[in-house]
Amino acid sequence: MENNGQKKQNGGKAGSILYIALAAVVVAGAILTGILMATLDDDVVPDTPVDTTPDDLPTGGGEDPSLILPEFVSPAVGLVTKEHDMDVLVYFSTTDDWRVHCGIDISCAVGDAVMAAADGVVKSIEEDPLFGTTVSISHSGGAVSIYSNLSKELAEGLIVGAEVKCGDTIGCVGESATLELTEEPHLHFEMMVGDEFVDPMDFISESSKATDLSQDVSYEG
Repeated sequence: MENNGQKKQNGGKAGSILYIALAAVVVAGAILTGILMATLDDDVVPDTPVDTTPDDLPTGGGEDPSLILPEFVSPAVGLVTKEHDMDVLVYFSTTDDWRVHCGIDISCAVGDAVMAAADGVVKSIEEDPLFGTTVSISHSGGAVSIYSNLSKELAEGLIVGAEVKCGDTIGCVGESATLELTEEPHLHFEMMVGDEFVDPMDFISESSKATDLSQDVSYEG
C-alpha cells in the first residue's frame, strides 16, 4: 500500500513537470512568433522609400513624336466647293440624294497635281466603288489622310509602304469618283484621327489655307 501511494505521488510530480514544460514551449513559441512578425513588418515597410523604377526606363521628359500630329497643308490648290459635314446631309447631284460628306471637295482642273498633306507612309491604294482611285497615307498621331477621285496614273514609285514627305506629288485630279461624276472636277479629301472622320479644315494650317484654298461662301456655316 505504501509503494502504491509513493508511485501516485511520483506520477503527480511528473505530470506537473510535463505541464510546466509544455507551458514553457508555448510561451517560447509566442515570443518567437512575435519576433518573426516584427522582423517581417520591418521588411515590408522600410524606414526609407525604395526606388522601384527599373534602371533601363527613361526618366527624362518629352513626348513621343509618334503621338504628335504633324502640320498639314492643303493637298491641292483650289476652291472648297463642298465642306465636311457628318451631322447635316449634303446633296449629291449624281445620285440625286442627300448623304453625309466625310471630307471636303477642292475644285481643280483634271490633271492638277495632288500632294501629300504631311509626312507619312502610304497605307493603301485602291479603286473605291464610289470615290474612285483613292490613296490613303498614315501619319504620326494616329492620323490618316485620304485622297479620292484621282487619275489612275499615280506618281512614279508610289506604292503601299512608301514614305512620302509633305508636298510630294502623289497623283493628279481625275474623274474616277462615280458618286460625284456630275460635279465639276475636284479632289475629294478626307481625314481621320483615331479612327474617326474629322474636318480637314480644322487641321490644315492657316498659312496653307491663305495661299492654297478659298471657300465658296454658299457652303460656309
